Order: sequence, then structure tokens, then C-alpha cells
Amino acid sequence: MPGLLPTVSVIMNCLNGESYLREAIDSVVNQTYSDWEIVFWDNVSHDASGAIAKSYGGRVRYFRGETTVPLGQARNLAIAEARGRYLAILDCDDVWMPEKLERQVALLERDQSVGLVFSDCYFMDVKGTLQGTFFHRVPPPSGDAYWALLTGPNFIPGPTVVMRADAVRKVGGFNPAFRYVESYELFVRLARAHRTAHLDEPLARYRLHGANQAGTGHAGMTRELMQVIHESAAQSGAPVGWAIRKRLLLLRCKLILQEARRSGLFGAVRALGPFGARA
Repeated sequence: MPGLLPTVSVIMNCLNGESYLREAIDSVVNQTYSDWEIVFWDNVSHDASGAIAKSYGGRVRYFRGETTVPLGQARNLAIAEARGRYLAILDCDDVWMPEKLERQVALLERDQSVGLVFSDCYFMDVKGTLQGTFFHRVPPPSGDAYWALLTGPNFIPGPTVVMRADAVRKVGGFNPAFRYVESYELFVRLARAHRTAHLDEPLARYRLHGANQAGTGHAGMTRELMQVIHESAAQSGAPVGWAIRKRLLLLRCKLILQEARRSGLFGAVRALGPFGARA
């Protein structure tokens, strides 16, 4: 039986997300694991998102900010209201498979050393048509997740994550200074402090559309990735090895191409400036 406080707080941040919102919330309602709450943070939407969230009654705890803030900050505001032992992140356009929470909570209950658990997920288009799986494109490592995150692409699909709430709060939550990689940056800090674990089965569906793909080829994202890797490697105290140097070099080359496409030769030269030299 569910306790007085929920075991899982599902963090949903919304800014004009009415298009797919009901499907997302229904995927939580239909979980085989029932001891959850949704903490819904409305980031000052101007569509019907608030009305949709409120229509689900008390298990969707609705909050609305006074002003629109960056996603990392909005997620921290929602986490501050969360009452669960575990935190799960669900965006308003993604969907969970029915047994997601049951399988992941069981893993966290069995192994107290795991601070973050994730799984494979399906990609889908705007109509819900499946387009392969995340792990097929970016398989998770068999070894140390922390160093793997620093030396290769992010292998943790955001909509599949469940984290220990005390672990998230201890490392400081999301860093609102990051616009594009706030989730990846938090995963890096959690992986440094705790073990991670994953399930190979797809337990969510990640929707691909113009809005959530807009930043993937942006120079700002590449700069933020370089910053996270550089700073995390420096904070670890270990010598920066070839794998990290190679990752930074590849990202710098990507940044040069991005800036060249956007601003021509001047942009490419600027990409070789102080940050590039420091990294």
C-alpha cells in the first residue's frame, strides 16, 4: 500500500506543452507501480497546459511560477516541492512504458549504492511512430559511467532516469547556468558521487520534433559540453588523459564548423579563442 508520502516524485516542467501533455500524464497514471506523485511546474504557459494538469486532481500537484525561467532553474523549483525518496523526470512530450517505475524502483531498493538508474528508450516522431532505440545509437558503457560521460556522447536518455532525491539535493540539483546541457551536467556530478545502473529494455518513448532538436547542432551546446568536461576533469584531481583530450579536440572541431556555418571565417577564428585554448 502506498505510504503517507509518495515513494516517487515525477518532475514535470511545462511551457506551453498542451499538444502531448495528456498522453504524458496518462503514461504515469497507467504505471503498474502506483506510489507516485506528479510535481507539475508550469513555467508560465499561455495555452491549456495548466487546465489539463489540474484536471487530474490531487495526485498532480500543480505549481505555477511568476516568470518564465530557464529549464534547470524550473526543475530545481519543482524538486523543492517534491516529497518522494526518488525523483523521475518526464517532459510533457514524452511517454513512459507501463512497467517503467516498477522495474527501476525495484533496482534502487535492491542496491543502495546506486544513485541513478536509467534504461533504453524508443525514439518516436510527432505521430508516435517508433524510430529505433536510444541504446542502438549510443550504447551504455560496461565500466565507469563517470569517465564514459566525459569521454564520449551522453548515453543516458533523460525520460528514463530515476534518481535518489537525497543524492540530487546533495550535489546541488540542476545548474541553472547551463541552457543546453543541464541534464547531462547533473548526470556527470551524480555519476562521480554514486554508482549508476541501467536496464537494457526500452522503458520510455522519446518524441523527436523541431523544438527539442533545435539546440543539438547549436554552438552554444558544444561550448557547454566542453565546459562541463573540462571543469569536471579538473575537479576530479586525476591527470587529464588522452581520451578526454581527444573528446575536447573533437568538440572543438565541431564548434569551429558550427561557428563557420553561422558566422563565416570570423566565427571559426573566434571558436579558437580563450576557451578553446584553455580546454
